[in-house]
Amino acid sequence: MGRSSNATRFGLNPRGLSYERTVAVAKAAEAAGFDNIAFSDRPPEPNIEAWTMATAIGVQTERIRLTHSTLNVPFRNAGMLAKMAASLDVITGGGRVLLTLGAGGQEKHYAGYGITLGTPAERFERLEDTIAILRGLWANESFTYEGKQLSVAEGVVDPRPVDGTIPIFLGAGKPRMMALTGRVADGWIKNGGWPESIEAYREQVALLEAGAESAGRDPAALHRVLNCTAYVGSADPASLMPQTLGTRGGIMGTADQVLEQIETWREAGVDTFHVQFPGDMIDEQLPAFGEQVIAKLRG
Repeated sequence: MGRSSNATRFGLNPRGLSYERTVAVAKAAEAAGFDNIAFSDRPPEPNIEAWTMATAIGVQTERIRLTHSTLNVPFRNAGMLAKMAASLDVITGGGRVLLTLGAGGQEKHYAGYGITLGTPAERFERLEDTIAILRGLWANESFTYEGKQLSVAEGVVDPRPVDGTIPIFLGAGKPRMMALTGRVADGWIKNGGWPESIEAYREQVALLEAGAESAGRDPAALHRVLNCTAYVGSADPASLMPQTLGTRGGIMGTADQVLEQIETWREAGVDTFHVQFPGDMIDEQLPAFGEQVIAKLRG
């Protein structure tokens, strides 16, 4: 149990930036060697809608993968989401879309748009149905499905994804969601930011892997994403934390310290780190992190 068999990847969480700044930061992240860029899907907040932003960034970059943390299922019709994801995959050349889904939370976000969030049980079932519909529409010329919450009748997605499908990651934290992620998803992003402790994180990984084993899957092959604060340099990390995403911790310090922290969390199961840099330091931190951390890990 524990260590992922996947290579170490890095993603960027751009937050609170204008559209123009997000484009510039995405290009800089790609140049620095980042693998992913993840957008926030909270429509009432003052930002560009998350799917629209992913599309705009996708056509202005060449390699970086496009995802969300997380794309909330209640906001979008499942059949249309399958069409949207396949379309973005085709537009960006294939293999650059990672569909990271969440069951939905923060009821006020939905009420303001006239959307019924539903009970936790209903949201769980809706997520299960959404995954079945996505994969069914991508895999078949025509697909019919009757789920507990959602259905499609002779649904068609054309063109389909370049590689025939798109990876589905789930945002999860509680045992039932962890088990579902292990059974059906390609990857997991931990809900709630930085773990309370490495032991608590290992407990979640154990639930994920048990779910995978129950479905006859290789647990080590599942991607594991962790959102975190990051900083590489000589400043005291404690002085930076109040300005950052989550105050419990992250990968921060000198290059050697950051590399050591990455290895510690890799041993606990993480393979992908989605980072946010402190305050207004992103312009200097992107190239520094690329040169001193990403480049060193990749030789």
